Amino acid sequence: MDTPTRPTTKVASAVPELLSAPHLVDVAVPGMEGLARWLAGRGADVTGSVPPTSQDSPVVAGLRAAGVKVEVGFEAGHVRTDRTAVVWSGVLVGRHPELDRAQVLRLPVLGRALALAAVAAHPGHQVVAVGGSHSTATAAAALAAALDDGTTGWILNAASRTGSVGHAGEGRLIVDFCPDTATHEAAPPGAWQHRPAPNYLDKHPQPAIALITTTSANAPHHPDNIEGLNAAERLARTAATVILPTWDRGSKILRERLGDRPGPRMVSVGLDQNDDVRILVPRWTGDRYHATLQHQGEQHPFVVPIAGRHHALAACAAIATALVLGEDPQAVADLARFDGVERSLATVGTHRQITVVDSRARHPHEISEDLTAARMLAEDSVIAVLEPDGVARTAAHAAELGAAIGHADHVVLLPVSTPLTTLYADDPLDAVEQVARQALGTDAVHRIRSSPGEPCAEQQIAALTTPGDLVLVIGTDQARRIGPRLLFHLAAPNAPIPHQL
Repeated sequence: MDTPTRPTTKVASAVPELLSAPHLVDVAVPGMEGLARWLAGRGADVTGSVPPTSQDSPVVAGLRAAGVKVEVGFEAGHVRTDRTAVVWSGVLVGRHPELDRAQVLRLPVLGRALALAAVAAHPGHQVVAVGGSHSTATAAAALAAALDDGTTGWILNAASRTGSVGHAGEGRLIVDFCPDTATHEAAPPGAWQHRPAPNYLDKHPQPAIALITTTSANAPHHPDNIEGLNAAERLARTAATVILPTWDRGSKILRERLGDRPGPRMVSVGLDQNDDVRILVPRWTGDRYHATLQHQGEQHPFVVPIAGRHHALAACAAIATALVLGEDPQAVADLARFDGVERSLATVGTHRQITVVDSRARHPHEISEDLTAARMLAEDSVIAVLEPDGVARTAAHAAELGAAIGHADHVVLLPVSTPLTTLYADDPLDAVEQVARQALGTDAVHRIRSSPGEPCAEQQIAALTTPGDLVLVIGTDQARRIGPRLLFHLAAPNAPIPHQL
């Protein structure tokens, strides 16, 4: 039996009343976890649900420890009558009993983006926004590290390797608004097409500063460059100051758009001598980058202990944002404790002189950049193991994905990660494979098929390796398991790989 409860005045003032007692559908997926942690930390009565496959995950354990009441399975009864709203990630496919229940109860149903907007628009915060069509994770996590003064809170899409994805603070709030958090698919033909009606906000966020990382196409969120630019402009025009990295090709166009009428103060950051915050060329020393930022006539040296020039530049953009906010450069130098985002060019281990590295890249640009960085870490060949993210994204970016993995010496293609159980079109992996073969040759591209009698993926990958090679495992679903399982197989090639790995 449901027991209605009323949020206290203190909770109502700490969070938007709409989100004082929310239910979060699939609360453990990227993007939702950080929101749940922040709300619970601010005193909200947060419930959520996860699929049975996630019930024993570290993420669920962490959410429960943070005060979130997590139910296993998706059932109508999980949406109680005392809820103030239901929040969903937008990645669901087909009918969903919890969303159906919310509509029966006439509860407000919010997409994750709208929930973030409600939080950011709530009085009492100085909002620091991070946005872009993709590639915001490193910059947002670096900002959280640089501005963590004990009172700053954040809602991220991905946590740093030593930090949390969501933290409740009392003053400043960092929000990663990037929509690219998990596998998004369009509903298949014949599925439930009547999504909950949108809930509209009376107030909208007005960030003190917004860092825009990228403006390019990223299907299915932004099907072309124009849509990516439009989204970036919408966020930028709400901010008092906008930080524009000039290494993103679209930032120049965005700057021209913003300058055609009164708008936010624009600050450029980049490698050009004319940039407002100039980054003197970052220097890689084998395990870290050394960078110097020139701001208002003064030079500030920083150590960025992460791999990948693109990740180092993203961290530098975060440092630049902190400097523009007026932070003390010496205090910001503590960013040296930021060692990157979880699974972002993270070494899983080495055995028999074969190194296995994880990559959480999904966008073709991210994949290309991570492979370039892998070259710097490898002694010999680079073997890319790619699990493409989503049928919609893979189909839209097949040519770019094939070209991106063409930077490896050998490629292993895993099945596309998708919640869809039936494909209503050709497998988009065919097009990716074709482009990769054109770049590398037929013998260098291998496709994993789950057929009876076929060796498992780890066995097929291991057969391609020789001492000195680096295996870059790219993906966010089953790819998470490949690294540990591959290392086990390399250590004990004749032993069955444990199911728990």
